[in-house]
Amino acid sequence: MGVLRIQLQRLLAAPFIVDSVETLRDPEPRAEALAPMVSRLSKRYPWVPDNPVLVVRAQAAAGIGAGTLLLFGKGTRLACVVMAAQAVPSIVAAAQGHTAPSAREGAIKDLGLLGALVLLATEPRRRPPKVVYDAQHAVRHARRSTARARRRAGRTVRKASTRLDPRPS
Repeated sequence: MGVLRIQLQRLLAAPFIVDSVETLRDPEPRAEALAPMVSRLSKRYPWVPDNPVLVVRAQAAAGIGAGTLLLFGKGTRLACVVMAAQAVPSIVAAAQGHTAPSAREGAIKDLGLLGALVLLATEPRRRPPKVVYDAQHAVRHARRSTARARRRAGRTVRKASTRLDPRPS
């Protein structure tokens, strides 16, 4: 991964970490906005708690953890999935009109960040440089050829030993 890509990955993690820390300190505004969605989910899925403050705090803790993983470049795909899952309820609540107009502007920002997360999560793994590939290929070829030579030498030795020392019958 190039230096620019690593720095952009860190920049992408920063808003999620800051937003999650702020939410963890004061979960009430987001809990009020997500309360209707949380109540519907808790009715449909009994394992979802009916307490929106608890859900928001858990969401914030997951955001801090995933943002930190993305910041350090460890488990980037998992971190992107967790942060995307964290952004979806806020975007849906803003789209349904459960939030103030100023929060809708934040939802547009969240949509942009969600797109960047999806882009980062679906990024193909980079191939090793050509020098590394060539070295690995040469090692593989050398191993095959030495194994082949060893088998051939073993056959030759066995044939020669049977010719020199025929066993009496």
